[in-house]
Amino acid sequence: MQQKDDRGRYKMFSFSYVRLNESREGNGSPGSIEDYEVAYFSSIHAKGSTINIRIRGERFPRKFIRCMIIRINGKKIYA
Repeated sequence: MQQKDDRGRYKMFSFSYVRLNESREGNGSPGSIEDYEVAYFSSIHAKGSTINIRIRGERFPRKFIRCMIIRINGKKIYA
């Protein structure tokens, strides 16, 4: 997830996330799994519980709770 390419930019990755709260847009319920096919790492706080990830097609990164990410590039984590 934090790997960089030859130009120093973060590489693309995919991940799955368990939704904690209901979506503001009304398209997801708590406990549902959201799959993001293309995303870019943005930043992380060393002592914090969140990670900032920019989703392809979106201008600004979103904040995700680290322990709610269950797969990265198809590999299961936090299991």
